[in-house]
Amino acid sequence: MAQRLLQKAPGPADARTPLSAPARLRVRWLQAEDLPVMAAWERDPEIAHLMGRRFQTDADVREWWGTLNRGGDRLGFAILLDGRLIGDMELLHISRAGQEAEVRICIGEKAAWNHGYGTVALDRLMRLAFSDLGLTRVYLRVTRDNHRAIRCYAHLGFKKRARLRATGRLSGQPDLILMDVTAWSVTAADR
Repeated sequence: MAQRLLQKAPGPADARTPLSAPARLRVRWLQAEDLPVMAAWERDPEIAHLMGRRFQTDADVREWWGTLNRGGDRLGFAILLDGRLIGDMELLHISRAGQEAEVRICIGEKAAWNHGYGTVALDRLMRLAFSDLGLTRVYLRVTRDNHRAIRCYAHLGFKKRARLRATGRLSGQPDLILMDVTAWSVTAADR
């Protein structure tokens, strides 16, 4: 599955992209050389507050990488600006039977915040999820105080569905908001 999608990784904006997407922004598959930069983002207290910490040790990074893009239930993507890694995205808990997946995005380079890059990259990923993967629903969890992310998700059609208590790697953080978007709502917005 991941091999087949390799040729269809989200690329430049097309006419359906709702923003005037910068041509300088590119999305590609995550590569092993991206991992040190991503691990550094995880050590930033502000990012850890917003995203939780995926990696506590180098072994955690290797374990996570070992299961990514291997045809299972997780696909990872890099967000590049002028060829430089500024963020990453992941489709996880991909359920072919349920036709749904969770999405996670992190713009780790703070200089790239508030420019719409995450919105453009996530829009490209959603189109891949709905068209090429055949998903009908994508959901996410976001801390209730991450207003920038909530605005991005709402712009792309995500709706708030529930409030959840933060547990696991987000334990001790503010409560979470569960949001989702359906393929139908994205397709209807294109008409």
